[in-house]
Amino acid sequence: METVTQTYRIAVDCMGGDKGPGEVVQAVSLALKELRAGDKLFLVGQEEVLQPLLRSAGIAGDSRIEVRHAPDVIEMDDKPMQAMKSKKHSSMIVALEMLKAGEADAVVSTGNTKVLVGAGTLKVRLMPGVQRPALSAIFPRKTGYSIVVDVGANPETTSEQLVHNTVLGALYSISILGTEKPKVGLLTVGTEEGKGGERINRANAYLKALNERFDWFEYAGPVEGFDVFQGDADVIVTDGFTGNILLKTVEGLVYMLKDLIGEKVKRNPIYIAAGLVLLPLLKAVKRQVRPERFGGAPLLGLNGLVFKAHGSSNKHGTAAAILMARNACSKNINRKASELLAVANDVVAEVQESF
Repeated sequence: METVTQTYRIAVDCMGGDKGPGEVVQAVSLALKELRAGDKLFLVGQEEVLQPLLRSAGIAGDSRIEVRHAPDVIEMDDKPMQAMKSKKHSSMIVALEMLKAGEADAVVSTGNTKVLVGAGTLKVRLMPGVQRPALSAIFPRKTGYSIVVDVGANPETTSEQLVHNTVLGALYSISILGTEKPKVGLLTVGTEEGKGGERINRANAYLKALNERFDWFEYAGPVEGFDVFQGDADVIVTDGFTGNILLKTVEGLVYMLKDLIGEKVKRNPIYIAAGLVLLPLLKAVKRQVRPERFGGAPLLGLNGLVFKAHGSSNKHGTAAAILMARNACSKNINRKASELLAVANDVVAEVQESF
């Protein structure tokens, strides 16, 4: 339980992302309005670039900000091992080193996903029982929100790793969304047993057995694409390849509909009048589905909190990621994971003997 005086330190990788450090500094300015007086944001990046941006944003004198100089920049097309070897003083690596050393409680980055996953795994290390980390995103659905895991960290996920994703995703749902007993669905091409190939069938068998052992989540079985938005699953488990396509497709669709509706309204006065009447409803729907509402995807399975915001994130999305990281610090989401993963791995080993 968080106390009134509890404060946290978040290292923000300012040099990654498509929109540059200026957008990240604007995000920091927004996030500061929601953070507590004792919270700390370490802005990691090239000091000569960041200081003028802080002055322009009017937050240079804020006591909650400290610039940590990092001269190197990891580009979006850099390869993980090459970047980790040749850019040891990059903003991303320095931020992760701060987390590892206990100087920061969480890291937020809009940078290269592959490098963040690789460097996070090597620097921060995996939790006991986890084979690969997984990115988890919050999706809107007809009734509230659901967790989708993995959305890009591990494209070639094994059956065992899908079980790990289930445990981590369900814990994240409880901690962040306040779900009492998460209902978990395994994403595949149909809800019938046997669809999806050997990997999915094995994962389904593991999760059915795990459902009998655990009473803190409910395994609802295989689900399909319709169920992501229309179903009642609180957690959707998939591999990083499928999850990343799903995430970007949904976001692209939201932006396309926004543009189409905007163009139609501008061309027809009748739509403008109707829009004024429906404005409260339209605003509510926008708040529900806009991608930047939950701008950060935690890299679950690490010994520390690492949040990945989209490389194309605007200031609102990155600010949301910073605030999500702060919220996650207060929830201690890694506390029970190792114990539960150990039980899950025992169940997997027992079921494997029957194959």
